[in-house]
Amino acid sequence: MVKLFYILGILIISNIEAKLPPDLLSKDLNQNQIDPPIEEIAQIYSISGTKDGISISEKKISKPGFNSLKNLRLLTPRDKYAIKILDQDKKEIILLGIGDPFYIHAQHIDYEDSRFFGGYINAEFEIALPLEMDVSHIVLLSQQGKVLTKINEIEVK
Repeated sequence: MVKLFYILGILIISNIEAKLPPDLLSKDLNQNQIDPPIEEIAQIYSISGTKDGISISEKKISKPGFNSLKNLRLLTPRDKYAIKILDQDKKEIILLGIGDPFYIHAQHIDYEDSRFFGGYINAEFEIALPLEMDVSHIVLLSQQGKVLTKINEIEVK
């Protein structure tokens, strides 16, 4: 008897459909359409730096490549470094996780017992941002646990 009610409950729940009014559907479609989409044209910032700080080597407006779009992701606990984008009033626009681009891992034959399998390097990477985003400052942050520590801040010209 309990199995019958359980099966009946699952069938009823699986048949429930949510129907939205047509005017809500059209609003959602319009909100998801950014003119132009970031995959077609974007602000691309070429950033170079070390674990001690970053600088902008180039800013351009063009079609972003795969490498610049992959850096457009939110901060996760696995990211060691983050980029904070600020507007003219120094209000946060977005916080992006960039992983650990300044550390390179290397493993070589006969060095398996060594304590060191990598080191810090100078890294260059790109970040693609939407055209309508008002970027005035870029801040490099380090993340340890759930604490973000500011390393340096640069002004975008």
